Amino acid sequence: MSGKWDLVVSEDDRSLVKSDGTPWFWLGDTAWDLFTRLTREEVDTYFRNRADKGFTVIQAVLAMGMHGEFNAPNAYDHRPFLARSTEPDLRAAESFWTHVDHILQTAAQNGLYLGLLPLWGYDYVAGRGYGGGKLRTEIAFDQESATAYAEFLASRYSSTPNIIWINGGDVAGDENGDADVALWRSIGETLKRVDPDHLVTFHPAGRHSSSSHFHGDAWLDFNMIQSGQKKKDFPSDEMIDTDYALSPAKPVLDGEPRYEGHPLEWKPANGFRQAFDVRQAAYWSLFAGSFGHTYGHANLWRFTVSGRRLVTQHSDMLDLDWQEAMDFPGAYQMTYVRRLMLSRPLVGRRPAQSLLAGNYPGGARVRATLGDGYAFFYSPCGEPIGVTARRLGWRASSCWWYDPRTGTAHQAVPASDGDIRAFSPPGRPYRGNDWVLVIDDASRDFRPPGAGRAEAG
Repeated sequence: MSGKWDLVVSEDDRSLVKSDGTPWFWLGDTAWDLFTRLTREEVDTYFRNRADKGFTVIQAVLAMGMHGEFNAPNAYDHRPFLARSTEPDLRAAESFWTHVDHILQTAAQNGLYLGLLPLWGYDYVAGRGYGGGKLRTEIAFDQESATAYAEFLASRYSSTPNIIWINGGDVAGDENGDADVALWRSIGETLKRVDPDHLVTFHPAGRHSSSSHFHGDAWLDFNMIQSGQKKKDFPSDEMIDTDYALSPAKPVLDGEPRYEGHPLEWKPANGFRQAFDVRQAAYWSLFAGSFGHTYGHANLWRFTVSGRRLVTQHSDMLDLDWQEAMDFPGAYQMTYVRRLMLSRPLVGRRPAQSLLAGNYPGGARVRATLGDGYAFFYSPCGEPIGVTARRLGWRASSCWWYDPRTGTAHQAVPASDGDIRAFSPPGRPYRGNDWVLVIDDASRDFRPPGAGRAEAG
């Protein structure tokens, strides 16, 4: 495989870049049920929407059996595996995979990568819950058949340019002890052996990381965490901190954070996640050192249709059509995340809490990151930011406030000068009045944050 789609790990092992060294930014969307729920016309609609918003990666499960039905059919009633009267036949059904081929081609036409999970983890691992809260006591795939399936996929799609392999699927990796770790390792090694030109990672369960069992494995090109749907203001950045500190260094990102429109603590009575929740997770994780970020909406990943409930443990979500969910505020605001990150050099950026002269507890915590000639500071609640100027590494600065809600910027003036410079964000402090302070090396003459790219990506 060669050409514009090539992705490799950067020389500093902190990000993904094109094979020629050109920086690249992962802005993902969770579309787990894409291959089984959408018609070709609907796929066109969805991909155009995501490409227009600047998304670069769509994360989806090739054969999604999460809702209690293994070997579930797609929108054309084609199933991924041949069926027997008494048990599944795990040989591929060509009509289903021809539809997959078409979706991959359509994604490429829209400039999108597909982060592909062979199956959701429940179809490998006994004991995990699925539709209606039941427990799976028998699984369709054991290590031998799962490895054969991985070999089939890697062989079929080794020359498809716009894919990234995602092993796992909402599993910690050791639900049944060492046997499960061996299963996932076998799948990962098979994908990398048969298809060495594509990147491979592992999608873990909530509040877990791929690093727990596979950080040292050669097939794992980068780490993925899932900060999940639980606690308000959950410190996802601390999970990034943990993986960022590991040796050897590997890139890391949050592959499934808080979904917009998701009930807090899974209980609708607690209210639903808003755009601020997804912004906070994104900026916290990015400024902690993640190389990209994934967005999600609770109705979009399932591709729900208003008025038609899914028989699943998720039936207490909003009764909202997926095409309406595509355009929630948080999705637009991920566009502004990407624009900000690309408006300054990506390569060499690192976490920089030492720039802060002080901080706040809990959900008001400020995160800082330092790059080549610039520093970003994210204040989730609009609290004042104190910066130790001598640690920036340059003499004269240009300062900006970047609005995460609108993607606009205006100049910022410190409230105090000297070594400790204090900056007060616009408005009064409250949860959701979040701002990014941008301090540039004035000699670099950058454009306003979010306005154009400092480099291709």
